[in-house]
Amino acid sequence: MLAGLINLMMALLRLLWFLLSTRVGNLLAAAGLLISGFLWGVTSHQVHFQDAPAIAWFQDYSSDEGYDYLQINHGQQFYVIKDADFSPYPGGVFADTRPRLLSLVYESDAQQSVELNLQNGERLTGSGYRVVAFSLVTEEGQPYTFTTADYRTSPRGFYDDHWPVATWLLLIGFAFLAWALLGPLVLDLLLLHRGRVPGEEPISTEKAYRLLGRQLSNPWLWRGPKKPREFDPRDLAK
Repeated sequence: MLAGLINLMMALLRLLWFLLSTRVGNLLAAAGLLISGFLWGVTSHQVHFQDAPAIAWFQDYSSDEGYDYLQINHGQQFYVIKDADFSPYPGGVFADTRPRLLSLVYESDAQQSVELNLQNGERLTGSGYRVVAFSLVTEEGQPYTFTTADYRTSPRGFYDDHWPVATWLLLIGFAFLAWALLGPLVLDLLLLHRGRVPGEEPISTEKAYRLLGRQLSNPWLWRGPKKPREFDPRDLAK
């Protein structure tokens, strides 16, 4: 397990180094950030809160994960209450007080799938809306109202703006793109400003003297004096 985590971390570090240190990596990072930023920004939308119709009947299905699934007026639509989102905390209020549900407000454009296994073996499936506020009165006549932070802040709905985060993603993406396209040119200009020719590898003084001494010690291979060819008179008769 530990070895797997170490290998995963090393792979992520190598990927990060590739994205930061290579031109291809810069272009890939820029493309990913620009696409992600644009898609995240365009998903900004207006959140609408809507009142449920007058409630003459309701049925509550509770789960061990802290959710209540309500059906009202014998309809097939579920209204999903996540206990942790509400103040005061409504956990167990439907089972303990046998209340009468007075009103319910839900987020009309946040539909979600519902899958719930009941204790009797029955399985409920369908779709539901996220509840942001509801009011009830207990069997003893005690009224309660439960609301989420979103509803308390903006009871008429609000605009879910993703562009602040998306803008940062776009700016970082443009920075990667600019560096990938202009980075080599900037480095070449810096080298020229320092009096060096781009593409030339700098050689230390010690290495230069060593190479020069090697050339002067044996500038060419000595093969000795050339041996004269012996003359044969028979060559003239040919």
